[in-house]
Amino acid sequence: MVKFSKEILERLLLDSNKIRNISIIAHVDHGKSTLTDQLALAAGLVDEDAAGEKRVCDVDKNEIEKGITIKSTSLSMVLENPDKENDHHLVNLIDCPGHIDFSSEVSTALRITDGAVLIVDAAEGCRGQTETVIRQSLQERIRPVLFINKVDRLIEEMQFTEEESYQNFLRIIESVNALLSTYSDESVSVDPVDCNIAFGSGKMGWAFTLEQFAQLYSKKFKLPVEKVINKLWGENYYDHSTKKFTTEPYSSTSGQQLKHTFCEFILEPIFKIFKLVREHTISSEGILSTDLENIIGALSIPLTKEEKRKEPKLLAKSIMRKFLPAHKPLVQMIINHLPSPKEAQKVRYDNLYTGEDLTDPYATGIKECDPNAPLVVYVSKMVPMHSNTSSSMSNNVGRFIALARIFSGSLTQSTKVRILGPNYDPIAKKDVFHTSIQRLLVMVGKNTESITQASCGAIVGIVGLDKYIIKSCTLTEEGQVACMPIKNMKYSVSPVVQMGVEPVNPADLSRFVEGLKRLVQSDPLLECKQNDSGQHILGTAGELHLEICLKNLEEEYARGIQIKKSPPVVTFHETVSNKNGDMVMARSANGHNRLYMQAEPISEELIEMIKEGQLPMDDQNKRAKILEIDFEWDPSITKRIWSFGPEADKGSNILVNATKSVDYINEIQQYVVTSFQQSSSSGGLCDEAMRGVLFKFNDCNLHADSIHRGAGQILQATSRVMTASQLRADPKLVEPMYLVEVQCPQSVMGSVYSVISNRRGVIKSTEMVIGTPLVSITGNLPVLESFGLTEELRGVTQGQAFPQCSFSHWKVMEDNVYDPQSKVHKLIKSIRKRKGLKEDIPLYTDYCDTMPKQ
Repeated sequence: MVKFSKEILERLLLDSNKIRNISIIAHVDHGKSTLTDQLALAAGLVDEDAAGEKRVCDVDKNEIEKGITIKSTSLSMVLENPDKENDHHLVNLIDCPGHIDFSSEVSTALRITDGAVLIVDAAEGCRGQTETVIRQSLQERIRPVLFINKVDRLIEEMQFTEEESYQNFLRIIESVNALLSTYSDESVSVDPVDCNIAFGSGKMGWAFTLEQFAQLYSKKFKLPVEKVINKLWGENYYDHSTKKFTTEPYSSTSGQQLKHTFCEFILEPIFKIFKLVREHTISSEGILSTDLENIIGALSIPLTKEEKRKEPKLLAKSIMRKFLPAHKPLVQMIINHLPSPKEAQKVRYDNLYTGEDLTDPYATGIKECDPNAPLVVYVSKMVPMHSNTSSSMSNNVGRFIALARIFSGSLTQSTKVRILGPNYDPIAKKDVFHTSIQRLLVMVGKNTESITQASCGAIVGIVGLDKYIIKSCTLTEEGQVACMPIKNMKYSVSPVVQMGVEPVNPADLSRFVEGLKRLVQSDPLLECKQNDSGQHILGTAGELHLEICLKNLEEEYARGIQIKKSPPVVTFHETVSNKNGDMVMARSANGHNRLYMQAEPISEELIEMIKEGQLPMDDQNKRAKILEIDFEWDPSITKRIWSFGPEADKGSNILVNATKSVDYINEIQQYVVTSFQQSSSSGGLCDEAMRGVLFKFNDCNLHADSIHRGAGQILQATSRVMTASQLRADPKLVEPMYLVEVQCPQSVMGSVYSVISNRRGVIKSTEMVIGTPLVSITGNLPVLESFGLTEELRGVTQGQAFPQCSFSHWKVMEDNVYDPQSKVHKLIKSIRKRKGLKEDIPLYTDYCDTMPKQ
């Protein structure tokens, strides 16, 4: 096994062909962290007895307490190719969370890696988060390999036969490939015959691909390893009477049914070991049963006396990890089937670089992974410096290390860099900073190792950027002003659960605000904003995310400060439903300008296209054609879009100039756009952001003298006319919905149905979990109704049901917002009250100056 060698490490940091950047992804509790331990064992970072139990990447105290991964953690390891002596590779592994609340951490990991080890629990199969992480990885053009974990559960817990296990593996592989084909435009698949699928148990420390067994049987069958691999999967059988492989399931001589070769030559020996260990009587002298001695002798498995005295579970673990050590097939898959940066960036560069010219030096440098090209680095997240990060940083608690991927060029200590933030504007020179790199590091879990330089393809930690970066950014070298940034990340979850926080003692406010800033910096998704009353509002993905953020705030970033918390609330959106809304008019305060506007709903398909970045923002003609043909927009306005909002590049609300021959219209355009972006972030119903509203600026009468149509007059009038047009077009509230998945015994199905239904949920499907007495129930549930769901389900099912909630979609609440008896009316009033607004829901006539113009 390779010990951590700084000399080898520094050499590999400059050779992109010898680097593999990988993410470990899976549904929660499918075994990512235990499998990571096996790779750490191969690198000499953990002891053999600790591998599978240590969870080397769980460095946060919340992770240790809860037993789940919360933060994506980077682990740089020097690994040796099992097939070639002294062939070292630098594997930069990032262990990702499996819980949906922390999927933004998965996004930060996938952005800076090139390959992924997808783990699926053999007993549970593909679950909800399995699909999510597959979709996320393919969006980043990440190549996957598959590890089917917890095979021991099939043998010991579920008592499957070899054939049942084989059929179960077939179903899992079919499900994974179906998801890969669904979310990828290219041909991406996994196949045991290609040896990009491994089977095993991360916790017990054993695993195999077909290659391990093909090497064992190659001499026996006098066939090359490659041919034996092909014979060990699929509809292949071995007829002992003819001593030949066949594709027929029955013997040509005896007519006897034959076993699949995978069952006979791979699973049978494994199942037999477990059976003999299970039947074995522990001996203080370390004497094994004759059958067990025979099989470990035949397989050349060396056991010490001490190991032979172990109780059955530990004995099975000792035997299996010596028979099929997990690290060997894992390292082989990573080195042989996941791409180097040089290979991966040829596929990824046009999906990463935002510059229009994909032949410029920066795009070319990324494509070719050229260490001599201009510098392009992407920082995906900020990692807190802990007191145990390294001895030289023990006084830096509260500071952050930037976790970064070098895509082009080379980076050294003291390199002077330009920082391009997520809101970088090359024309306005907005969100751009200048500084020098203080230190370069490689991340090894909670520890770091200082380095002097690294080239493209490397993942490094950078010290000295935390004064300028909140969450992510692009770095270029000083003077490279033509470089455009790497594309901003998209998250699969939204911050839909909010809570107001403030210090009990006002004297603590400045320290509290500083703590909030550091908390926001430490979390990719977390949002924090201040409401009109001065209270700070945290926006999180769900209950667990909120719980962890509050704990980190109280115990680390604002330690010693008493915090007052408001009850958790949910983020809503506002929209309109009347496709033929009347036009409204508002005058400026001086009475000299009149603005006419109309609001209409935008289709859900167009909203999704905007959010996914599929609507061309930089090609007006192409965008106009899509709007006219696919969404039947009036051709007269398709090329007259003034703005999207609230976010200028991905906002789901649109402002179009539908005026005809209006004098001075261009002079007020910026005022109208500014007001539109402000108005679309706070609607008229209850000050929530709008979603899917098309504002048509139909007409205006402007004073000839510019002094009478300045910003003060136009901004206020535009704000009023927009709110009036929204409230006139049958306004609606839009609520976030969860996809909820519950696995439970059939006996408690009724209780689960009742709980979900009582919370305004809808059951979508109920399916048996093959090979188990469990059912999988999926449905949709309003996020508003999700608080306390886990506790209630546990209570009514005696702890036999546990829900997994993930953000699904936004749903329009169809009730009339002005009906005092409707739930939505009462909800809007409660939101207005919480925000300190007048409780009565306003009418459009409160904002416009005349009756609608028919």
